[in-house]
Amino acid sequence: MKLRITSLALLTILCLALSAPAFAQVIFNSGPINGYGTALFISGPDNPNFKGSTQDISDGFVATGSGPAVSLSFGAWVMTGDLPTAVSWEFGTSAFGVDLGEGTVSLNSSTNVYLNSNSFGYDVYDVTIPLSSLAVTAGNEYWISLSNATDSANSGSMAWDYNASLATCNYRQSGTNFGDCASGGTINAEHTSPQGGEGESFTISGSQPTTPEPSSIMLFGSGILGLAGILRRKLNT
Repeated sequence: MKLRITSLALLTILCLALSAPAFAQVIFNSGPINGYGTALFISGPDNPNFKGSTQDISDGFVATGSGPAVSLSFGAWVMTGDLPTAVSWEFGTSAFGVDLGEGTVSLNSSTNVYLNSNSFGYDVYDVTIPLSSLAVTAGNEYWISLSNATDSANSGSMAWDYNASLATCNYRQSGTNFGDCASGGTINAEHTSPQGGEGESFTISGSQPTTPEPSSIMLFGSGILGLAGILRRKLNT
């Protein structure tokens, strides 16, 4: 009987653990994708854009959440009719830093969500790519960088949507970091300079376990009641 009681207790705990799913939390959100204003080319350093420029963009931000960063969503512009096909990312504690992670991701219909076309001749996408479960702590400053972006027509037109967020933007051309985007006159998709804030549109998401849902608590409670019933019958025999 002791073995039976122990087994039932373990089964109850297992059911409770399985019934507590993980949920996404926001590590940082720079605001919505604009799509109609401007965007900064992210074709360098290995893939010059159609203007012959090799430019990368790095955005600094202060994390508002803690935990493993598992995905990055950002606004991407490509010439109308083209599709985003690949992008490289870097994550670190300084502009264009890679001390926390880096990678290159192929893009397809599962990563690209079409949003709109604008008057500059670009299609705008919400692109989501995986990160490498990077350890992030709320209140600390980090930098996310995008580069080597390619599109289906190999036009070198892919750019990072600019939404004048509070993130800090640095730009790098031909491998050299020139610093502040707002003061540097970076090359933009529609050939105008950013005004107001500096940052691009992006969201970094993480995951963490949830507290048990009400149904999980009820399941746990029913398991305890079942154990109590078994013990009562055992004592009465």
